[in-house]
Amino acid sequence: MRQTSVVLIIGGAAGIGQAVAESRLKNDDKVVFTDINAEKGHQLMTEWRDQGYEATFIQQDVTSWKDTEKVVSETIELYGRMDVLIISAGVTSQKRLEDITVKEWRFTLDVNLTGLFYILKAALPEMVKSKGGSIVIVGSGSAITGSGGGAHYAVSKGGAFGLMRAIANEYSDQGIHINLVAPRVIETEMLDILYPTEEAKEALRQKIPIKNFGTLADTTNAINFLASGESRYIQAQVLLMDGGRTYLT
Repeated sequence: MRQTSVVLIIGGAAGIGQAVAESRLKNDDKVVFTDINAEKGHQLMTEWRDQGYEATFIQQDVTSWKDTEKVVSETIELYGRMDVLIISAGVTSQKRLEDITVKEWRFTLDVNLTGLFYILKAALPEMVKSKGGSIVIVGSGSAITGSGGGAHYAVSKGGAFGLMRAIANEYSDQGIHINLVAPRVIETEMLDILYPTEEAKEALRQKIPIKNFGTLADTTNAINFLASGESRYIQAQVLLMDGGRTYLT
């Protein structure tokens, strides 16, 4: 019988994070999820609890160390442990370098990279106390290609690659299982931001060898696999999800 896990999902009220939360709840896991959007988070928590699931929402600004400490401490207070950590919060925009303002640069790196550092710094000691656990970071293929968002986005996601491997280097012998998924062109709100018209989406679709975008189910399946014991010998890896686009075109 599959053991119930305590799962903390950062950025769990939208997109990939929300899809992962729903899938974990359907597998009878105990899910704590965060988001900056308190209204959406509380709405989802109410819906999921009404369906009989054990879901807890905590509002979080990922750029706040205080908020992040609170998220981890409240999760441990609730359940005494954290088995799985999924980090899915992120922002993007598509701009040329000369059009990126200093404010936009700092905000993107604060959310996508400093926020990642904060949650890892706060959560890792607790996971080590519990004899380890699995971490999956939602990154982006933009870190490989430099496209799909502005330079600020690509840099922030490239930093996530390095941070993930630094954590693996320091914590693998303490039971920490960590990997990163790097989606390209998944059907989420972020795709609509970057490619707002059907014409733009279709032109992009034709660049993908399999002629389809990735779905939330595709990404969720990959994340859940990497967070499971079935992937125990996969460590410090970047799983590129792109329908073959990066290396076949």
